[in-house]
Amino acid sequence: MMTRPNPHDRPERSIGATVDGVMQDPVMLGEDELSLVNALQIAPRASWSLLGGVLGADPVTVARRWQRLTRTGRAWATAYGSPVLMRQTCLALVAVTCQAGSLVRIAEALRDDPHAVTVEHTTGGCDLLVTVWTTGLPDLSRYLVARLGTLPGIAVTRTTVITNLYAEGSSWRLGVLDVPQQDRLRRTVPAVSGVEATVRPEDRPLVVRLGRDARTPYPELASAAGISPATARRRVSRLLSGGLLALRCELARAESYWTVSATLWINVPPGELAGTAAALAARPETRLVAAVAGSTNLVITVWLRGLADLQRLEATLTARWPYLSVVDRAVVLRHYKLMGRVLDESGRALRAVDMDIWRDPAPGGAVHDRQVRE
Repeated sequence: MMTRPNPHDRPERSIGATVDGVMQDPVMLGEDELSLVNALQIAPRASWSLLGGVLGADPVTVARRWQRLTRTGRAWATAYGSPVLMRQTCLALVAVTCQAGSLVRIAEALRDDPHAVTVEHTTGGCDLLVTVWTTGLPDLSRYLVARLGTLPGIAVTRTTVITNLYAEGSSWRLGVLDVPQQDRLRRTVPAVSGVEATVRPEDRPLVVRLGRDARTPYPELASAAGISPATARRRVSRLLSGGLLALRCELARAESYWTVSATLWINVPPGELAGTAAALAARPETRLVAAVAGSTNLVITVWLRGLADLQRLEATLTARWPYLSVVDRAVVLRHYKLMGRVLDESGRALRAVDMDIWRDPAPGGAVHDRQVRE
């Protein structure tokens, strides 16, 4: 079984210097930076005081470290509807085959779409793999016809609808903090009660604004939504306790020890689907595990330490589950966009695109007024 790297076994390396805001001499993130990212994966809105106490550093130092990471695009915090909301709406993987010479133009056009939350240039059976998120199947159809269908240079699209999520990126962890540190952070995270099951129209500006920065202070959230800070705090708390809001701390993959991303399309017997998916979701390299309606019934996305690990992973999976067959695989050559964040060629964040899934997916469409309910 593959294990996550432990930066305690490596000499610490610091972030490179910047000149006029441009990163020079990129190196992998050091122990302090990885520990901070791991802490914010567990408790994305934790105070600097708490983070400093857990990490054994001055709160001001920790805040400056995070500012440096975000300023250089090496890490960022985002928010979006949780898997609970994803199951209430419609998430799909759209494989796009491009005509010669049109791939970059299409990718750059799609990365500004609120519904195209992830855009990847991949190997395998398609040129681009686009994760599309809409309020339902009718809006997915509308996006495919009115948006993708009108882009010149697209030769073929193939759409696979996600029917159930077992794991997604907000639950992935670096695993560099020790257990007491993790437990101390987890105790500060609000428990999910499951009582609140609706994202109300008045909540949407908060969800969208947190997508730009999950650590946005309540006064700024209040200003974006036209409400008081107390109301903003109450609404965000309701979304978190209702399990409808996922907070996520992300890092530039190429500058971590997980440099390769790949997606596998898998078939398992229907009776084994739930158990197999749950076991795959517990693996350390797993980023996404989803049941799908398509030519296969399961899709997983993994982060690996090298290309050779892909074959080793497939061998491990088929040995563990002999009934499992890998039908296709795609290695990500470049992320143009990752869950609402536009990335540069090195995988660093450039800017955020609002993941406003309630907007009409046709170009120039307005925001829907209907609620999303369980």
